[in-house]
Amino acid sequence: MAGMGLGGLWLFLGVVVAVAVVLAVGVIAVADRVLDEPLGAAYASALSPFLTTVALVYGALLGFTVVVAWEQFSSAEENVISESSTLATMYRQTVGMPIAERSEMQALLRTYTVAVQVEWDRSDDGDTSDAARGAITQMYRVLGRQPSDTASSPINGEFLGQLTVLTSERNTRILDARPRIPGLLWTGMLFGAILLICLMGFTRLPSKGGHMVLSSAVAVLLSLLLFIVFWLDHPFGRQLGVTPAPFEHAMQVFDGVDGGT
Repeated sequence: MAGMGLGGLWLFLGVVVAVAVVLAVGVIAVADRVLDEPLGAAYASALSPFLTTVALVYGALLGFTVVVAWEQFSSAEENVISESSTLATMYRQTVGMPIAERSEMQALLRTYTVAVQVEWDRSDDGDTSDAARGAITQMYRVLGRQPSDTASSPINGEFLGQLTVLTSERNTRILDARPRIPGLLWTGMLFGAILLICLMGFTRLPSKGGHMVLSSAVAVLLSLLLFIVFWLDHPFGRQLGVTPAPFEHAMQVFDGVDGGT
């Protein structure tokens, strides 16, 4: 979703809503041509139980999917905040390292933080930054080449623990960028929405205009909910969704540590 951009995302939403409204109105027009008035009233009465059943089953499915997608979205957001917090902690820990090691570690932490923000736009494609991966690997190398007495120091031990946490959080973030809702479930949700709109179109109300407005409103609601599921299933974005703002805050912490605060 990050690669779609804010304008593309709103355009996609507009197209989804427009298609849903056209479908709702079109089904009503088709029903008017197929069914004459006496038959239509009797048909609508017989159709009511089927409409109720489909609405209940589909509502349960869609509601469950929204809840699960929201939980996954929240988990991805919490992981990003935790990753940026780990970076800030690691940068503060470098203050206790020898000067040469401190300078190298701070440069690597800055390289990683900048690279993470750059790879944000490619997260939907599963593409990652070589610079970010290389910075983590190099930090392990720097710790590994320290003398035995230095490597066993409390600061280096704590830093190594935080580096392990950072690596795990990075892997989790990359996996969170991949859509979790399977295509089969999407097929079921789309089919259910179309079926529900079609059933509503073949019912009868005293006012044809009111029928169109009501069916269109339900179609808009369904399209918005499906869009929300899609948005939650693609959590990373620069304007909407999980943003790289926590890493920007981490850079501010880095500058504060360099300034002695």
